[in-house]
Amino acid sequence: VRTQMCGDCTALLSAVTAHLRPYRRIGHAVKVRPAVYVPLDIELRVQVLPHHLRGHVKAALRRVFSNRVLPDGTLGFFHPDNLTFGKSIHLSALVAAAQSVEGVEYVAVTRLKRYFELPNQERELGRLLIGPFEIPRCDNDRNFPENGSISFIMEGGR
Repeated sequence: VRTQMCGDCTALLSAVTAHLRPYRRIGHAVKVRPAVYVPLDIELRVQVLPHHLRGHVKAALRRVFSNRVLPDGTLGFFHPDNLTFGKSIHLSALVAAAQSVEGVEYVAVTRLKRYFELPNQERELGRLLIGPFEIPRCDNDRNFPENGSISFIMEGGR
């Protein structure tokens, strides 16, 4: 994917390349490229324990899978500090994060893919592969779904 860059970005990439050139290993080229954000499209089917309210559990899931600093100081699953270049999104990590929410009995990942693309066996592989110059993103903002979204199908509970 080729992205159009502003003049300042081009200048910054050139400056970083020039700064790194003296430190490169003999016989190796230095390649500096901008990051490409990969918006995610995720859906979780959540079974709620009978004595818990679905709405409360869903609100807690939204907090856990946010891109913000949570009230207790921990980072949401999709906080930028938790995501970096080439770090794949594993189904097991999604399930573990959802299972950590009080009132969740069972979680199944029903959709995991790049936002603008068709599924590419991510669920079968157990992870969504992210390339070396890509950073996964899931802001879950209804006004900007192109920045990634996560939805929950809630079952059970009260």
